[in-house]
Amino acid sequence: MWEILHRVKRTFERSLPVTGHVRLEVRTESGDVAVREGADDVVRVRGRIWVSGPRDEVREVLEEIERHPPVEQIGSTLRIGDLPSRLERDNCSVAADYWIEAPVDTEVQVEVDSGDVKIVGLRGPVVAKLGSGDVEVARIEGDLEVQVDSGDAEGGQLRGRAWFDIDSGDLDLCDVRGPVRAVVDSGDVALADLGPELELSVDSGDVSLASAVPDGARWRVYTDSGDVAVCLPRGSRCVMEAEASSGDLDCDLPLVVETDDEGASARGTLGEGATARIEISTDNGDIALRWRDR
Repeated sequence: MWEILHRVKRTFERSLPVTGHVRLEVRTESGDVAVREGADDVVRVRGRIWVSGPRDEVREVLEEIERHPPVEQIGSTLRIGDLPSRLERDNCSVAADYWIEAPVDTEVQVEVDSGDVKIVGLRGPVVAKLGSGDVEVARIEGDLEVQVDSGDAEGGQLRGRAWFDIDSGDLDLCDVRGPVRAVVDSGDVALADLGPELELSVDSGDVSLASAVPDGARWRVYTDSGDVAVCLPRGSRCVMEAEASSGDLDCDLPLVVETDDEGASARGTLGEGATARIEISTDNGDIALRWRDR
């Protein structure tokens, strides 16, 4: 006999007083998480929890959640979304979305198995780990670490060290002042307005880079399979080396271009007194080097 499944929603809100530096830990197996800057003396949490399953099990889970909401505070450390194991039911599933406002001086660690994450306007450091879902980070002052198994990552106005590890998905970064290290297994990468350090490795995907070149910059871009397009403003000063092991090279910049049966390369120095260095290479793909005004 088939049993009718029920899906019930519950919402809750909490305001938790804090002082000084705040540590925020958020965990959800299924659902979205959004964290942004708020007042200096309080963390505000809004939650929306969905419970699906047989009527009796849904009722038991909801009663347990109402008795023990997924919010724990120990001083200025807050843990949100870590539902107790006693809620587990063979025929019942729980999904939870959280919207959180925290003081600027907050460090965040978010873990989501399936869902999207957005973190904006905090000092950090920030760590975001996603199984499946997209992540957006913006206006982060401290260090940043993002790991995504399947999903896209977007970042802007990042000021600390930034590390991205993406198994399958695109990466889009703009206005980054700190060092960047990124590893993308499968996906396209778009970079704009970079700081002095870049280490990018892409196994399969195209790369576009458009940015002024800071003095002393060290940018290294490698793709195993994919095209690379670099667009620099006129007046850039840097030493550049680009090599397409198996592909074409289209170059507008005043570099020495060499081609043979196995690929093409371009080398040279742009501007006088160059202290920056850019290295581009792709094993299977084309490279385009252009001025920004083209």
